[in-house]
Amino acid sequence: MAGVPALALVTAVLTAALPAPATPAAPPAGTTPVIAIDRDRTAPGDRVLVRLGGWPAGTAVIEICGNGARRGSADCAVHAGVQTYVPTAGTAHATLTVTAPPVGCPCVVRVTGLSGRISGTVPVVVAGISVLPAPPEAGHGLSATADLEVTRVTVTGRWSWSDLFAGPAKRTLLVEVRNNGAVPAVEPAIAVTLGRGAEPTGFVPPPLLDTLDPGEQRTVRLPVTIGAPAVGTYTVRGEVGSDRPARFSVTVATYPWGLVGVAAVLVVILALVELRRARRASRRSRTGVGADPR
Repeated sequence: MAGVPALALVTAVLTAALPAPATPAAPPAGTTPVIAIDRDRTAPGDRVLVRLGGWPAGTAVIEICGNGARRGSADCAVHAGVQTYVPTAGTAHATLTVTAPPVGCPCVVRVTGLSGRISGTVPVVVAGISVLPAPPEAGHGLSATADLEVTRVTVTGRWSWSDLFAGPAKRTLLVEVRNNGAVPAVEPAIAVTLGRGAEPTGFVPPPLLDTLDPGEQRTVRLPVTIGAPAVGTYTVRGEVGSDRPARFSVTVATYPWGLVGVAAVLVVILALVELRRARRASRRSRTGVGADPR
C-alpha cells in the first residue's frame, strides 16, 4: 500500500533531524590548566594574545575583568569577551581586544569553560584604569560569607508556531535564589549553559542579579532559546556565585507536533487516493465480465 512507504519516509526524515547527544570530552590526563598572555601591560584598544594549555575540550570564554574578578562576571567586560574552541589536545589561543572593565583594577584576563567547572585568571595592568583599594585583611578564624542556595527552578513558556515545526523554541526559567549566609552576596555572578546531555556546552547570556542581603530570596528570570531544529529534551545547567556557587539543572522538552500532524495528513491522503484507485480498478474489472468482444 502506498501509505506505508510514505509513513516510513516521513519517519526517517524526522529521525534524521534529531541531533545525536553530545558527550563531553575529558581534560587531557596528567595536565594542569594554564593561561598565558603575550604582555603584562596593556591599554584599552590593544590586542592581547591569550594561550591555553591543558584545558578540557570544549568552548572557553575569555574576558578582561577588574576587581581581580572576585565577583565573577559582574566584574568583567562580558560584552567584549571572545570564545575559542579547545580541541582534545588541550591547547588553543585567541586574540582579546582590551576593553575597560565595569570596575577598577586590579585587572585580570579571565578564562572560563562553558561547563562552569573550570576557570582561571592571569594578572594584567591596564593603563588608564583606576585601582580599587585593597580589601580588608581577614581576621583570625573563619570569616562570615554569603551562602547562596537555589530553592526552586520553574520552566515557563507557551507553545508557538515555531515550536510546532521544529523552529527555535523560547522558554523562560524562573530561578529562586536565597542567601542563607550572614553577609550580603554582592551582585553574584551567574553562569548558564544549554544543550543535550548532562554536561551542556551552549552559552546562554546570563542575567544580572542585584545584591542579596542575608535571608533575602529573589526570583531571577532567565530567557533561553533552543536553536532549530529544536526536537527532543535539552538540559539547562547554571551556577550562581563564584566562591561557593549554588548549582541548578533542569530539562526542557520541545517536539514538532505540527510536522507529525502534517505527516499524518499526508499519509491519510495517500491512503484515500490508493483506495479510490483500487475501487475504480474493481469496477472496471466487474464491468468487463461478459461484455461483447465486438
